[in-house]
This record gives sequence, structure tokens and C-alpha cells, in this order.
Amino acid sequence: MTLTPEEPYSVAKGYVQSAYAMMTNPHRLQVPDDIPFFMAFHMLCGFSVELYLKAYLLHRGHKERDLRKKEIGHDLLKLRELCLREGFRHSGTDMLVGLLAKHHKEFEYRYMKREVTYWTEDLRTIFSAFSRLDRDVNAAIGASASRGLKNRGRWDFPSDGAWRLPGITKT
Repeated sequence: MTLTPEEPYSVAKGYVQSAYAMMTNPHRLQVPDDIPFFMAFHMLCGFSVELYLKAYLLHRGHKERDLRKKEIGHDLLKLRELCLREGFRHSGTDMLVGLLAKHHKEFEYRYMKREVTYWTEDLRTIFSAFSRLDRDVNAAIGASASRGLKNRGRWDFPSDGAWRLPGITKT
């Protein structure tokens, strides 16, 4: 059975929606800070970017088995490069790949290393980039249109919902 572009697209969107639900849920404020959510959030985001890019590449004719090979696999930089060669242009992807690629490829969002520094971006910036990525991939592959829908998705993160991490102040 062959994987269709809509399948990884749907999972990618689900991962972003899960990350959004986690970070906008009022129960998040029951804990002292966002440290318990940091790794899970970034892991969901990394897999989401990976699957959005793979959905686009499947649409452009790449084979699932080739995208699973070790040379590509979870390498967001290689996936972005392949997408660019196939005509995909998206500025939000650059920010997301730059933020997530290194630690996603090395599985460090699953197996945290104490000696590694982890970076993040403002939550509004991250979700704005995902909104653009979702619209662009959806438009390219026709995922919503194939179900008679219009893509109206947007993750509009509240401006007062910044990260709550020790040593980071809201700007």
C-alpha cells in the first residue's frame, strides 16, 4: 500500500493541534513553569515539520521508501532542501527547521542530554509559522479540497501566552 500525501499531512496537522492544545490549555498554568512541556512540545513540532515536508514531497512524486531511508529520515534540513528543489517556497519553514532540525534529527527531544542547550522561539512566532506552513502544504497537495473543505486553519496564539521558563522574561 502506498502512502498518500494527505496521510502525513493529517498527522502533521494533528501534532500541531496537540501542541497548540497543550500550550493554550488553562491547566498548563497549574504548574509553576513550562519545563514539563518544553521537550514534548518541541518533539511534536519537529515531527509535524517532518511530516508536512514529506507530504509535499510525496505529492511531488517522491516514494515513501526513499523518504524513510537513513540519509533522509528525520533530517529536517535535507527534507527542506528536497522541497526547495521541488519548488516549495516558505519562509516559516526556514524558521521552524532552523529551530528544530539539530535536536530532532538526533532524537534529543525524546532523549534529552543534560549537557546540551535547547533553544526556542516565542510561541506566537512558532504557531504563525505553522499556520503558513499548513496553508502552503495544503494548497500544494489539495488535502482540504479533496474532502470538499476550505482550509481555514490558523493557530492564533494569544499574545499574553508566552513561555514560562526560568530565566526567560516576556518581551
